[in-house]
Amino acid sequence: MIGVGMLPSMAAALACGAVGGLYLAAGVAKLRDPDDFLGTVAAYRLLPGGLLAPAAWGLAGLETVLGAMMLTGVAVRWAGLAAALLFGVFAAAMAINVLRGRVNLSCGCLPGLAGARLSWLSVARTLALVPLALVPVTIGLPGSWLLRGQSLVAGACLLALALSLSHLLSSDGAGEERSA
Repeated sequence: MIGVGMLPSMAAALACGAVGGLYLAAGVAKLRDPDDFLGTVAAYRLLPGGLLAPAAWGLAGLETVLGAMMLTGVAVRWAGLAAALLFGVFAAAMAINVLRGRVNLSCGCLPGLAGARLSWLSVARTLALVPLALVPVTIGLPGSWLLRGQSLVAGACLLALALSLSHLLSSDGAGEERSA
């Protein structure tokens, strides 16, 4: 039986699963289609041309590694801190472009969200992920490997459900994405 004292660490594992699943899916998708992601990084107009390719590869690799670390429960405190910082960097990059009036850009978030455009809502959504990434940093994971594994998988499943719901809500009755 699970005691009430276990709930915070299980919540941390759920958060780890959700953030880890998000970063792993995003990183792998960007590594599979580097030209598309390079175009997204270039469209933000925040880096000089010579840094675009290294930044795109570095971000995709970092997302993949952070996702794998969080999903496997390896060094989750460091991974959570890095994930929160990276969400902050992403939100700042989006906010800069929204302030510039450049909202017709892809957020570059995940496959399936290619139609997602920049807005203050996308900035807020990204910033909302910062505290989620910090939950395992402050609480830690359950000591039981079984509970840890179940909670991590459940967190990844919750992420998949949230993304599916987001996709359903952003499409009209015919199943096509609405334009921003």
